[in-house]
Amino acid sequence: MSVARVLIIEDDTAIRSVVRAAVEADGARVFEAATVQAGLALAAAECPDLIVLDLGLPDGDGRAVCSALRA
Repeated sequence: MSVARVLIIEDDTAIRSVVRAAVEADGARVFEAATVQAGLALAAAECPDLIVLDLGLPDGDGRAVCSALRA
């Protein structure tokens, strides 16, 4: 069985840390981004199985990121 790859796109460091700890405790490999641009770059490079996405990011709207990722 392969290890799940999870990308967390969240600008709040404390929230990102809590989510990371919870996901890693479940055995997943975690990647983090604090901005839309970093998140899109990591999504392209790492091909995550799951993305935990904040809807209110400092450099863009999470809904637009979701649409871009689906395209």
